[in-house]
Amino acid sequence: MQFTSNELYILLNQPGPRWLVGADLSNADLIAADLEKANLIKANLSGSNLIEANLSMADLRGVNLSKANLTGANLHGANLGGTDLSSADLSGADLTGAFNLDGANLNQAVYTQDTRWPKGYKPNGSGANLIP
Repeated sequence: MQFTSNELYILLNQPGPRWLVGADLSNADLIAADLEKANLIKANLSGSNLIEANLSMADLRGVNLSKANLTGANLHGANLGGTDLSSADLSGADLTGAFNLDGANLNQAVYTQDTRWPKGYKPNGSGANLIP
């Protein structure tokens, strides 16, 4: 299911957790969107602009976030099992407390020294690249 800009605005401004299972949000402008605790299982967010978005505690299993801009995004406590983060920009993102990150695809994703990873997680060897 794909949303018009008006439908997306209404959806994102309703109170409570968001239920967006299988939603097509590819290339959506979601800057600073509040998606805390959202259920986004198998949603398509490829190419979306999620700068400073709040995805804390979100269920992102099987989500396509390839080529998404997650600069400064909050993914604290998010479930990333099977998430496609290939070629995503994770510069300054907060992934502390995120789980199932080992099952995510980080090939060609980029991150900076400011990116915060779950305790004990080492991005070296994940396919992600540190950029200055």
